[in-house]
Amino acid sequence: MKLYADKFGIDNVKIIQDSNKVNPKDLDPKYAYIQVTYVTPFFEEKEAEDRKTDFEMHHNINRFVFETPFTLSGKKHGGVEEQCKRRTILTTSHLFPYVKKRIQVISQTSTELNPIEVAIDEMSKKVTELNQLCTMEEVDMIRLQLKLQGSVSVKVNAGPMAYARAFLEETNAKRYPDNQVKLLKEIFRQFAEACGHALDVNERLIKEDQFEYQGEMKSHYKDMLSELSVVMNEQIAYKEDSAKQPGMERTYSRVIHRASSSVPAAPTPAHPDA
Repeated sequence: MKLYADKFGIDNVKIIQDSNKVNPKDLDPKYAYIQVTYVTPFFEEKEAEDRKTDFEMHHNINRFVFETPFTLSGKKHGGVEEQCKRRTILTTSHLFPYVKKRIQVISQTSTELNPIEVAIDEMSKKVTELNQLCTMEEVDMIRLQLKLQGSVSVKVNAGPMAYARAFLEETNAKRYPDNQVKLLKEIFRQFAEACGHALDVNERLIKEDQFEYQGEMKSHYKDMLSELSVVMNEQIAYKEDSAKQPGMERTYSRVIHRASSSVPAAPTPAHPDA
């Protein structure tokens, strides 16, 4: 900002602080405009799998992504059944980090996702994030617990179950393409399994002062599976292990009854945390 303020004058520079498309005709030609947008590294599925460490996920990168929410009614945000988003991928001329702080963007591509595609994308990302946290050489327990809370301990009208009710309940599912509904169902099966695995990993890591907290998350998980079974009209159940761990309530092992349809596996979203 200082660079351009020194060049054009502090009163002649304006900041555009959102990622919406800018129509040059709407801008006052007497001002210099700077649009500031938060981006994260972008990877294709295979590339994301090959980058194992945090260092690899944040170095030698020349593609970045940002997303802009919108609705067909013109509002920026709406309910999950009307929320769309535009994903924009930027490619730079050199890899980051670089000797210069600014690198030219040499290409830009945008894709618009409809509401059920947004649900598929968001739930795929949750599955990937949970699985990645569980398979780290040194599991970050704080990050794992935050992801678990956002998955199984959310408000009634928010989070994963809001997507499930909006797109997978029988009366609602009829409004959407069958292949997308089937894909979202498969992703929710993977999500249920990933949450259960994450709870198991967390249980191995916690100490006695978090036993009660673990029990509460398991209870929320059990409730989520019960509701998901009703919404999807198939059994996604739990069963109690017969053995108790010292000081802990009984644990639950998932019995995920998968549909017999040939549905592709959930895509791996390439949106690592910046």
